[in-house]
Amino acid sequence: MQSTVLYAYRFAASDLTPFGSPEPHAQVATTARPLRKPEQVGSLLEAHESAGIELRVVPNLWPYWKRVIASTVGYSGIRLRNAQPDPER
Repeated sequence: MQSTVLYAYRFAASDLTPFGSPEPHAQVATTARPLRKPEQVGSLLEAHESAGIELRVVPNLWPYWKRVIASTVGYSGIRLRNAQPDPER
């Protein structure tokens, strides 16, 4: 994360479609073109900090994820397919 260079692409809202079931949790575009050239975001760590996002480094995501889904917080696991295998399965 410390060496990643991130770029933000801006799209017209009318080009985005809600995605997810049963409740949409993302916006996707399959044919949209960026409104302008991508803008470099800068430090990912600083961007998370300024947005008030808590970052956790864990050896395996599944124990934490099981606590999340048992809680009352809203969540999305759209990228869990990229996680290491669940050690309990």
